Amino acid sequence: MRIVKSKSWEAFEIGKENGVWGCNRKRYGNWTMGERLIFFVEEDGVAIGELTSEQFQSDEVLWEDNLYPNRIRFQCSKVFKAEEGKKLQASMKKILREGYGSNYGTIILFGTKIPEELEREIESILGSLL
Repeated sequence: MRIVKSKSWEAFEIGKENGVWGCNRKRYGNWTMGERLIFFVEEDGVAIGELTSEQFQSDEVLWEDNLYPNRIRFQCSKVFKAEEGKKLQASMKKILREGYGSNYGTIILFGTKIPEELEREIESILGSLL
């Protein structure tokens, strides 16, 4: 399981529609197909998906603000918005904060694989919603 941040609903929707997520750094090299992918969208959304490819390079312009040439493919299975998304994101951040301390944001920033113990706690929350 990995968690990534989308700064806007617009950016997330473009990625979802195209089944692609990207960044400017080569951070997806050790990500593997089949991994659970969770998006924190703005402060009021959570999207659940699965990686469907290894990292690849693309010069196709999808997002208006940047190229984001380092990409992965994903399939989104569920999106939680508004109050439901805000509460779910807060619950997941609480688990991460308890497991990592105040530096939990770095695992989101760098897309670090979530340790199994924390992943199980997050999956237990998701299990009741999916």
